[in-house]
Amino acid sequence: MPRILDLRIARWELKLLYVLGALLTVFLFGRAIRAIGVPDLAVSIAGSIIDVAAVLLGARIFRGRGEPIEPPRAWWRMTARPKLSRWLGGTFLVLAISSPISAALATSADRAGVDIPITIIGSLEFAVLAGLYLNSAIRLRRLPVPPKDPRFRPTVRLKP
Repeated sequence: MPRILDLRIARWELKLLYVLGALLTVFLFGRAIRAIGVPDLAVSIAGSIIDVAAVLLGARIFRGRGEPIEPPRAWWRMTARPKLSRWLGGTFLVLAISSPISAALATSADRAGVDIPITIIGSLEFAVLAGLYLNSAIRLRRLPVPPKDPRFRPTVRLKP
């Protein structure tokens, strides 16, 4: 029986399907355990753990153009290219910073006391992901640039 970490996803359509499936899984899991009476704080913690696990699994099984398929990725490598790691790391860093700021600026009268811990958990999740992706970007920049695949042609051509 093959292991899940032996799976490889190289096509962008399948990567998108994986991401959408992971988001749907977290959403449905949260709805299901909330329906049986689990507190929102516990749902938030469980959801964040599943989110990070899904991102880490995706980083292990996704492969970029020109990246070897068979060998496992290095533990620190989150993407195939430093630019994508930098963009994702920056995005998660912005989310980690803006989430508590926007929660603090919210003036809703019906805010419960559990909002602050849930916001902190979400910010920590984003900060962990930002750290992983930015570390990957730094380490990938130190590697030699792989040669471009001569068979690759963009699917969309822009006319000047």
